[in-house]
Amino acid sequence: MATFNLDIPFDYRFTCWFCGEGSHKTIVATITTHQQYYSVNMPICDECKSYKCHIDVQSLVKLRELIKESMVKQSAKALSIGANWTEKELQESDLNGSAFDGFKKSGWSMYLIAKARVNYSGWALSINGIPIEGNLIDEEFEFDGLSFTSFVSMLDYLSNAFSLNKEFLKRVLAIYGNNRAIEAVKFCRLIPHYSRSEREKAVNDLIESFREKESLAYKKNIVD
Repeated sequence: MATFNLDIPFDYRFTCWFCGEGSHKTIVATITTHQQYYSVNMPICDECKSYKCHIDVQSLVKLRELIKESMVKQSAKALSIGANWTEKELQESDLNGSAFDGFKKSGWSMYLIAKARVNYSGWALSINGIPIEGNLIDEEFEFDGLSFTSFVSMLDYLSNAFSLNKEFLKRVLAIYGNNRAIEAVKFCRLIPHYSRSEREKAVNDLIESFREKESLAYKKNIVD
């Protein structure tokens, strides 16, 4: 099967489709839509290519997911800056010393660059002016403005960034729901170093709390 070159909008010439950085290379990926199957040359930067995800898979959906996961792991330190500080807090912190001075000066910029790469969604794909229709992106997960291509990637990031027990966080997220990840993390941070039995009690108490809220809401609806 022939491998096609994508239409590249003028503003995206020499741009990596996966992260938005400068690109002068391509990899072959496959796109399966509702009606057709394509093999295309995808623009990619040196760093995204260095993850070697394209060696294991060619499906663009899965390839994007794996590259984004690798990107999050590679940028973990920079991303954790935004998880633990605001720009104002960082600038006004009392960290002193030559190493900390550099961190205070460039740390927030490092975070913004890493965040932009992780959140980058690429441009709409087309070949010879004909749009490639179909769902090119699986479900995404979000935490505080940061997008993840898989629940596992989000779980790994949150547990590392906030030093949380991963299994505990996973169970709390299941109770709160993925759309309330910030609340779930806040709950877990209240008891980050508790023993296993204490974490189990915290989960049970949280479940009971949700049940009570649901019961109250149900009674209120009946009265209304």
